Amino acid sequence: MTDMEWSEIMREKWRFGIVGAGGISELHLNTLEKEPRAEVVAISDVAVEKARERAERHGIPHVYKDFGDLIRREDVDAVIVCVPNDLHAPVAIDALRAGKHVLCEKPMAINGDLARKMAEVAKETNRVLMIGQNNRFHSETLLLKELIEKGKLGQIYHAKTGWIRRNGIPGWGSWFTSMERAGGGPLIDIGVHMLDLTLWLMGFPKPLAVFGQTYGVFGPRKKGLSGYGSIDERGVFDVEDLAVAMIRFEGGVTLTLDVSWAAYVERDRVFVNLFGSEGGAAVDLHDRKITLFHEEGNTPVDSVLRPARRDDRLHLLKNFIDSMEGTASPICTPEHGVYIHRILDAIYRSSRTGELVELD
Repeated sequence: MTDMEWSEIMREKWRFGIVGAGGISELHLNTLEKEPRAEVVAISDVAVEKARERAERHGIPHVYKDFGDLIRREDVDAVIVCVPNDLHAPVAIDALRAGKHVLCEKPMAINGDLARKMAEVAKETNRVLMIGQNNRFHSETLLLKELIEKGKLGQIYHAKTGWIRRNGIPGWGSWFTSMERAGGGPLIDIGVHMLDLTLWLMGFPKPLAVFGQTYGVFGPRKKGLSGYGSIDERGVFDVEDLAVAMIRFEGGVTLTLDVSWAAYVERDRVFVNLFGSEGGAAVDLHDRKITLFHEEGNTPVDSVLRPARRDDRLHLLKNFIDSMEGTASPICTPEHGVYIHRILDAIYRSSRTGELVELD
């Protein structure tokens, strides 16, 4: 038992406040409506009309322009952070210090220093801080994690992972394409998902060195746009649209990463390939299947598994609420977020310098 009040742990409803009324907030609101232990009592956005629209659609009683007014409400137990990346850390830190539990959208922050500060404040305030890495909650990835823990792959010594889009640049000229506001392009936007998922499957080995390169080929020419988000001609595109990296871990384990918002490729792909001493595995999150590679005798055998689908965001939310109630631990911890940001920072630094970045 922590020092949280027993009455808090045993409450029937957890009252949520949503900070940020953009597109991702709609996904969270739809998910919250499926969880009987949750109710949304407030929403805020600097574009207050957008917040009002969400409130009317979902029956949220209180609307604010200033998120500070929301987190000061005594009837808000937990906050979901759905703002642009550069605001993740300040909003989460203020909410934690106001005594709220926090579920923060990915990426945790725009750099490792801010991620570490968030983790420190969560520890100081004894509040739950969870990062919204929903890909860990897919039925395919949970099954693969179980198989790995049972030793089906043996020792994993190499992994290849990536999220490749052909035409997927979001909101050209918006905060998405501003280095100052987003912290980067596809590497920090969708690459963070694949690094987190793959390294979770691998058990978070200790990173030793990183080499990476980023490219901005399509975005500066306004090519490869996704249709997601509106174009702002007054804005900038000063982030990458493709990134590659190789990471070396303790024990000689390696991982390669490829992510793009835009590239001339055959098709969009979201994948994890694992190479083990006793077997291999490939996860395709578009086709929602696992392929296992192994041998029977000396004969190569491929096995395709398609577990029943489940609502990944709902199960992430359930884990968050279970963590607040003290009946479970967060699956996506602040420490994991800090770990991932060390690697992201090193990839960007390697690209800037052209050199291998060694990690302590």
